[in-house]
Amino acid sequence: QMCIRDRKEGEEMKKYLYIYKSTLIENLSYIPNIMLGFITFFITMFVLINLWEYIYSDPNEVINGYTIEQMMWYVLITETLWYGTKNKILTNEISQDIRTGNIAYNINKPYHYIFYIMAKYLGEITIRLVLFSIVAIVTGVCFIGPIPDFDFANISFILIIALFRNNYKLNYKNID
Repeated sequence: QMCIRDRKEGEEMKKYLYIYKSTLIENLSYIPNIMLGFITFFITMFVLINLWEYIYSDPNEVINGYTIEQMMWYVLITETLWYGTKNKILTNEISQDIRTGNIAYNINKPYHYIFYIMAKYLGEITIRLVLFSIVAIVTGVCFIGPIPDFDFANISFILIIALFRNNYKLNYKNID
């Protein structure tokens, strides 16, 4: 009986994997939008890097315990999350479904509505987050240099935690 249950749960998850894949493929068809996002992202990073270089006019200066390299990497990682995750997509989609009445239609589908929304969201942000992370790392290494005393093997774990924390904080703080 346990084996049947495990197989059934695996089949249930295939639905969400299919939703994830179809949303991912759909977003890949909008390459010009992604490229425009890269241009905007790069310009923003260039401006912020120069701004922080001006603020840290003395390279040996430490502000609040952070060196110029640490501060610029912090800005790069933060902006990567901001550009890569499209923060309000979850709440906007659910709000739109409630306003239009589509939530009643979607709840009657043979899938869990929240899992559907999450699979769709992950499909929308996967490409953007990965590509913006690569651009940020290359930009950081070229313009700033490596982060002092940091192991890049930990970056994926840090990005995942920051992604969910950032998304929760930005989307659910204004519910009242």
